[in-house]
Amino acid sequence: MGADSQTKTILCAKTPELIETAIADRKPEQSQTDPHSRGTTADILVAELSQSDSTLSGAQFEKALQTCSNVVHEAEVDRKLKEIGSATPILPSEIGTDFNFKREIVWKNVVGFLLLHICGWVGLHLAFWRYCDYRTTLYTLWLMYASGQGVTMGAHRLWSHRAFKAKLWLRIILLWMHTLAGQNCLYVWVRDHRQHHKFSDTDADPHNANRGFFFSHIGWLLSRKHPKVIEYGKKIDMSDLEADPLIMFQKDHYKLLYTIFALFGPTAIPVYFWGENPWYALFVAFFFRTVLSLNGTWSVNSAAHMFGTRPYDKTMWPVENMFVSFVAVGEGWHNYHHAFPWDYRASEYGTPLNLTGTLIDLLAKFGAVYDRKTATPNMVKNRVMRTGDKSHHTYGTDEGRSAFTTLWNIWKHPSNPSYNSIHTPKPKILQSDGYALIPDELKQSERDEEILSKENEELMRRQQEEENRTTEANQIYNKLSKYIKEQQQSVPESVDELLLQQSNNNVDKTATVQGKAALNVLDCNDNALVKRKVIVGGASSSASSHH
Repeated sequence: MGADSQTKTILCAKTPELIETAIADRKPEQSQTDPHSRGTTADILVAELSQSDSTLSGAQFEKALQTCSNVVHEAEVDRKLKEIGSATPILPSEIGTDFNFKREIVWKNVVGFLLLHICGWVGLHLAFWRYCDYRTTLYTLWLMYASGQGVTMGAHRLWSHRAFKAKLWLRIILLWMHTLAGQNCLYVWVRDHRQHHKFSDTDADPHNANRGFFFSHIGWLLSRKHPKVIEYGKKIDMSDLEADPLIMFQKDHYKLLYTIFALFGPTAIPVYFWGENPWYALFVAFFFRTVLSLNGTWSVNSAAHMFGTRPYDKTMWPVENMFVSFVAVGEGWHNYHHAFPWDYRASEYGTPLNLTGTLIDLLAKFGAVYDRKTATPNMVKNRVMRTGDKSHHTYGTDEGRSAFTTLWNIWKHPSNPSYNSIHTPKPKILQSDGYALIPDELKQSERDEEILSKENEELMRRQQEEENRTTEANQIYNKLSKYIKEQQQSVPESVDELLLQQSNNNVDKTATVQGKAALNVLDCNDNALVKRKVIVGGASSSASSHH
């Protein structure tokens, strides 16, 4: 939620064009107009627009442009147009992130999640400090994996993205596993996730990562939904799930099913089969498991949108995060997944650390899974070359692969949770149709293999030219460095000899000067002594003559 404090307003998408046009088209004779009357007109227009709930019409834009282009100074033009733009609502067909929006906290949710995490912490202590039976701990870990597959393989890859098809018996098991996870009913989960992909990291995204790590991790569940989330959530096509009687049955009876399969069932099994303490079973098999599973899923919304690289699309927030892939059984290769959400592997090669993809491949061998969808190599290559951050292991560059940072600049490996690209995308305006969820929503040029092959060749040629220029510059730099080093190695001996000789000469001269000065002092002292003796001697002889 830290991003909420930023004082930033998303302007209407045409406002920047309006500013540039007004400044570019200004004419010298316009400076002779009366700035005060124009300023008053602009103020009236701003007040008029601020009271309006609709976007600027064409006539209003023309009026704004005419008003602002008559202002004397260029800076005044810019200021007036920005003032008008800031009072203009975002166009209905476009979505961005309004950082001035203040969320309303739902305190009962805050208290509920706080108590849940406290109970989960108690369950962790009971599970790993040998208070409970070791079989309860192992059983709980198995439940985590099973419920995790219900989310990643079932709710995510099967139902949200239709990345493959499954036999009836497998769908029933996955639906049960998803109920076991306790992450709301499948219908709501899929709707929120499709909306997240369609309008990723905008105000229509339920867990918009632009609003900070905490918000995208859990804060979105602790506050009221943004009006854009409600508005655009109604536009998500859910007809395929609504036609599935199993999913609708779970939706209609979710609270009862959750109580039976997520709470009482997992708690009763350790008590009945190996005599576990009922309280230990409750805190370990329910609270601890639920908290760990929830945070593993939430990390995909938060960490996998912030800490990592973007080899497939640098304009998106999602990243490739190995650590999240480990804790979320393969869901951390998130930049690829958002680039190609219909790919059942959710990563380019399905590995490493992708237990969900491995399980899908295994079930496919037995016929339980079929019609698996993948992005073609040409689609992947084209996307990498066109929009990637150059960190791709095959089509990237050495410079792009080294453009990352880690905490305290240590442990420079993708498994480091702080491993992060130095390139960060900026918030942007998104068209109303959002990102593509299925290949059919892509442009024909992005699906045609022949077109993709030609574009790939052109992109590879451009990258090769860029690398050649970089290589040539590096060669010149290396040659120059080598030449300078050679000169530095050959010159020092003669230079040192000259310096040594000059130093010796200076020492000799200094010694001579100092010697002469000492002799002069001695001479002066001797003369003074002689004179003194003469005077004293003269005085003695004259005294004796008097006597």
